[in-house]
Amino acid sequence: MKNKKSSSSTVAHNISSDKPTESDKIEASNLLEEASETFDSCTRCGMCKSLCPIFKVLKEERVSPRGKGVILSEKITDKVLFECTLCKACEQRCPLGIKICDAIRKGREAMALRGKGLKSNEEMIKNIRKYRNPFGKGEINKEKLYCC
Repeated sequence: MKNKKSSSSTVAHNISSDKPTESDKIEASNLLEEASETFDSCTRCGMCKSLCPIFKVLKEERVSPRGKGVILSEKITDKVLFECTLCKACEQRCPLGIKICDAIRKGREAMALRGKGLKSNEEMIKNIRKYRNPFGKGEINKEKLYCC
C-alpha cells in the first residue's frame, strides 16, 4: 500500500540539503506512481490541448497536457512539468474528467523530492527563509513576511 502522508514538510526539508534522503526517494516514487495512474484512463484524444495557454503559445506537443500525460504515464520526470499554469482549462475540456493538474503537481513534487526541482524555485524558498521575501533583498525582519 502506498504511503499517503503529506510530503510538504519533506519537500521543504529536502530543499535545505543537497541529497535526497531514502524516504524522499520512496515518497517521490509513490507520487510518480500516483501521477502515472491518473492517466490510465486517458485515450490521448487531445481535447485538453485546445484551451491550454502554454500549448497555444509554444505549439509543441511536449508542453500540451496530453504530452505531459504521456511523460507522466511513463513515469518520467522532466522540467516540462513546470511549463504549466495549473489553470485547469485542460480538465474542463477533458471528456473523461482526468485530474491533469493534480498529476502535474505530484510530478513536480516528485522532482523536488529527488533534488531535481527548478533552481529558481529553490533559490526563492531559501530567500523567503532567510530574508522573509522571495527576492533575497532587504533587512531580515522576522515580524513581517513579504511576498508576491
